[in-house]
Amino acid sequence: MVKLIQSLSLGTGALLIAIVSSASAWLLGRAFPKLNGAWFLIVPAVLTYCLYWSPVWFAGEPDSEYGAWQFAFYVPWFFAGVIPTALVLRFVLKRR
Repeated sequence: MVKLIQSLSLGTGALLIAIVSSASAWLLGRAFPKLNGAWFLIVPAVLTYCLYWSPVWFAGEPDSEYGAWQFAFYVPWFFAGVIPTALVLRFVLKRR
């Protein structure tokens, strides 16, 4: 599992974040509809943080290397998750 996460490029990580955050926000939006305005920010932020730091947590990689590059991955992955998540919450959940 760690090898799979370490092999993710910037683009494939962004795609993974977009898909998982959209699906998670859809489920959370259906379960807790009063928080729909916050899910599009919370879900991608948490997933981006967890995906980026998971090699350090699970494989014991040195955190100094990951700390130097964190914002180069946080920003694109976060926005790759925010945009589709906001669209899912706007169009799919407003239909009900």
